[in-house]
Amino acid sequence: MQSLSEHYEVLMAKVEDLIARFYSQVPIGLGALEKEIQGAIRRPGSIALDAGCGVNAPLTRKFEADTRIVGIDLCSGLPSDVHTVTGDLSMLPFRDGTFSVIFSRSVFEHLEKPEIVFKEFYRVLQPGGVCLVLTPNRFDYSSVVASLTPQWFHRWFVGKVYHSASYDTFPTVYRANTPGFFRGIARNGMAWKIRRLTGLRHYPANLAFSRLLFRIGILYDWLIARAGFTALQPSLLVVMERRELGRQRCSSHSCATRP
Repeated sequence: MQSLSEHYEVLMAKVEDLIARFYSQVPIGLGALEKEIQGAIRRPGSIALDAGCGVNAPLTRKFEADTRIVGIDLCSGLPSDVHTVTGDLSMLPFRDGTFSVIFSRSVFEHLEKPEIVFKEFYRVLQPGGVCLVLTPNRFDYSSVVASLTPQWFHRWFVGKVYHSASYDTFPTVYRANTPGFFRGIARNGMAWKIRRLTGLRHYPANLAFSRLLFRIGILYDWLIARAGFTALQPSLLVVMERRELGRQRCSSHSCATRP
């Protein structure tokens, strides 16, 4: 039986010519995030937190040779060969000012209380530290469909298209997935400065089962990018800097050990 990754590779092979033709020069979400991470961890003495690292912690593993890094996720059974911790992003088990970099990929769409998570990010970041967020855009068509359909449909679709019953399909709530949310966080006295907030293009991977639908998805993606509609592009990449605005109060759980 094929694994999820093997079936995904077979599926994408059917449209790889279209991807090469239309996206060879387009910055794609994960690559753009990794470039930002590489730039952020160049600072001497950097310590990074992979917030929502996933069960296999791929980005924690990718950057462990370049910086001290910890991955955290609610999932049980995190890998033991890299530094990972099972925990909740709204109650981070780290001291104040532990990290110089926090990054998060495809997590914010699942957060029930993203403002609390940002308060925790602020607490554990050093002054001048950066927070890098890559998240689906709430108003991309895939996100709209996901927000309007029940969880059983997500599981059915993933099983039908990717032939996997074990693929994680956490509930999505999309409470922190618009440019306005991040601008609001920066405005509302939480001492954040937005360095960059941009929409990113992506080939329509969820439509790869049909070349016709995949072409229609490419056309839509091109039209949105051409019009400069950041709020409608598939992903948002947000780079935020923690600013120091006076003495901050420590939370009651700020006494856990540093990595």
